[in-house]
Amino acid sequence: MYARGFDFTPIDIYRAKARHFQIIDGKLMPSLSSIDGLGEKAAETVVDAVKDGPFLSIEDFSNRSKVNGTLCSLMSDLGLLKDLPKSNQLSLFDLQAAFRLSDVYDKNMTKRL
Repeated sequence: MYARGFDFTPIDIYRAKARHFQIIDGKLMPSLSSIDGLGEKAAETVVDAVKDGPFLSIEDFSNRSKVNGTLCSLMSDLGLLKDLPKSNQLSLFDLQAAFRLSDVYDKNMTKRL
């Protein structure tokens, strides 16, 4: 698709759709189900979990989205969970990051509306 002039943007778990690619800022964002091993049903549960607010950690993401540990590791390796700490136990430094994620979530949800 690159040879045909298409540009891609990385998948954002807060903005991606379960099954459909999206055009964001003139670039294509793949769907969550395009991740190897993440089926449509699992992708839909991720989209539903996003509606409940930003994820506090990879552990929180796994619990709310019902995505297994192997897929969480894959998603981390792909950089999709890069801003999330591993567990819900937060330090004072992690609180600052959580507030930044909350601001990003609020901005993304406003764009969706």
